[in-house]
Amino acid sequence: MLVLFDIDDTLIDHTSAVATGVASLHAQLHRPVALADFHREWVTAMRDHFPRYLRGELTYEEQRRARLRQTVDPSLSDSQSDELFERYFQAYRGAWSLFPDVLPCLSSLAAHTMGVISNGNGLEQRSKLVSTGLADRFQYVCISGDHGCAKPNPEIFRLACRAADCPVREAVYVGDLYDADAVGARTAGLTGVWLDRRATHRHDHAPPIIHSLAELPALLSRAG
Repeated sequence: MLVLFDIDDTLIDHTSAVATGVASLHAQLHRPVALADFHREWVTAMRDHFPRYLRGELTYEEQRRARLRQTVDPSLSDSQSDELFERYFQAYRGAWSLFPDVLPCLSSLAAHTMGVISNGNGLEQRSKLVSTGLADRFQYVCISGDHGCAKPNPEIFRLACRAADCPVREAVYVGDLYDADAVGARTAGLTGVWLDRRATHRHDHAPPIIHSLAELPALLSRAG
């Protein structure tokens, strides 16, 4: 069986790392806005512009600058935006950490072929795997920035399966976003498992759903 994982908020606590980066930048800017409001604005800008990068409307650097201009000052130059984003990124990168259930889960699944499918910049996403000690755990790593297609496009899931020479029906994908991860994988023919860490599921969310990676080995064992 081929078992594939998302990275951010599935393996690595991206949300907490963002909060650390935002708090660091907020402290350096000395803006009159409260940290909670600044954090909310930052997340809104990320949701506004990162998908534009995934759709090919902006380069990776352009979406970073757009986020700074929306959050801090629309008159920022490219160099000013880049410098401010680097301040944020240093703190964000320093806060990359694994969820406690990650290593026990991966160890339990060591007999399977494992890989990663993630949206984002190839260098950055691979750096997360290296810095958290996960790089050697995965035989296949497929990042949207390296291939020109992003989740939930079925093609990125099929790319990973072709690289592993595995039929899609024999592959499982696990991610924290219901639509992009679980539904995207299912549309491509894989078994899409939604990792609902915050227990936000509704009656219309179709299984399989887990709330911790600790549940995954048993789920896969039952599935054969």
